[in-house]
Amino acid sequence: MRISTQAASQSALIDLMRAQRELYESSQQISTGLKAPDLKGYGNQAETILFARGALARSDNFVEASKRLASRLDVQDLALNEMSDAVQDLRLALTTNDGTFLMNDVQAAFSRFTSALNTKFNGSFIFGGTRTDAVPFTANTIADVQGAANIADLFQNSSKAQTGRIEENTLVETGFLASDLAADLMGIFERIADFNAGPDGPFDGTVTEAQQNFLSTEIANVIAAFENISTALGKNGSMQSRLETAQASNAQRSDYLKSMIAGLEEADMAVAATRLAQAQAAVQVSALVFSDMSQVSLLPFLR
Repeated sequence: MRISTQAASQSALIDLMRAQRELYESSQQISTGLKAPDLKGYGNQAETILFARGALARSDNFVEASKRLASRLDVQDLALNEMSDAVQDLRLALTTNDGTFLMNDVQAAFSRFTSALNTKFNGSFIFGGTRTDAVPFTANTIADVQGAANIADLFQNSSKAQTGRIEENTLVETGFLASDLAADLMGIFERIADFNAGPDGPFDGTVTEAQQNFLSTEIANVIAAFENISTALGKNGSMQSRLETAQASNAQRSDYLKSMIAGLEEADMAVAATRLAQAQAAVQVSALVFSDMSQVSLLPFLR
């Protein structure tokens, strides 16, 4: 009889401990909103959760990188448009019968173009290629271009353009080199200045036949330079569109992963509340039973 009573008491203690553990776990679910405090509590779903978390982290990293890239492409678009307008200014300056202010207009177009060519984004020169700390084009005036031993010496950009992630697993060239955009155009500025200082210059008043023939040739060259800038603008726009598509796709992927992780990790609050109430009742009942059994088991020693 004594052994049987002790066994019943032990059984009651085990029931009480089980009920207390259930109460603790359900309380934790209510307070944290999670099914378990760590991955060990998810059993064979832990591997799936780890995979989903990793995928979400990569997705979030791409989101941040793509935001920075989108901003740089926006600035790049503005700079290329400014260059395009400057080249148009140059073409209009050369399309004239009055050369009185021609060189002033040419210098203004030069300054507008080179200012855009040396545009910065977040402290880095966007047309410097992988060399972002040096001014891509060093001449400040057309006279500086004339004085250079070689126009190529005026460009300080690297030989490789900047790259960026247009898609999560796709790294492509997203920048342009100052030398590719402007080398031919700088040749035009140099030739105009040299002609103005030569035997058929300067441009002053009504243009002569020799001057008109020269300007006609250079207008054709300016149009070719304009097409070069337009090509860069088109490529930049294409990259912007591609990035927007990738961002939308990545946002959908992130939402799916977050929903998937939530489904695996988050507790059902209604179920957790019911479980908590049941656990509280079970603890009370188990405690009473254990208390009664403990008193019974002491009787043989009190006689």
